[in-house]
Amino acid sequence: MKATLKEALKSAMKAQDKLRLETIRSVLSEMQYEEMQKSVDELGATESLQIVQREVKKRQEAIQFEEQAGRAEQKAKLEAEIAILEEFLPKQLSADDLEKIIVTLKESTPGLALNVVMKHLKDNYAGQYDGKSASEIAKRVVG
Repeated sequence: MKATLKEALKSAMKAQDKLRLETIRSVLSEMQYEEMQKSVDELGATESLQIVQREVKKRQEAIQFEEQAGRAEQKAKLEAEIAILEEFLPKQLSADDLEKIIVTLKESTPGLALNVVMKHLKDNYAGQYDGKSASEIAKRVVG
């Protein structure tokens, strides 16, 4: 993941894409900080993925504040940054796909509990779904 980001950083420099450059630098900076905190040379793929997801989530939360403040320009910038970061995330499962996975799991596992569903999703589909929507779907399906 880090190597991919560094390559994207180089191409953003060559293209003089300021927004892309700033966005990728901020994520790489977060990764370096995390590496320093954990005293490791390089983070694993899962940890790197979590950092990118965390950065997307930060920007999504900031968009809500920008909307309330009526700052359309800042909101547009944050949306562009999210689009850039999403390029580095795995393809996200749709709500329909999540529901199919949970229904299949329910059919194959009698007496299925919500925590088992969430663990299954985390173990097999890490980084490919939104936790909040997965939880809502699981509550609806498992009941």
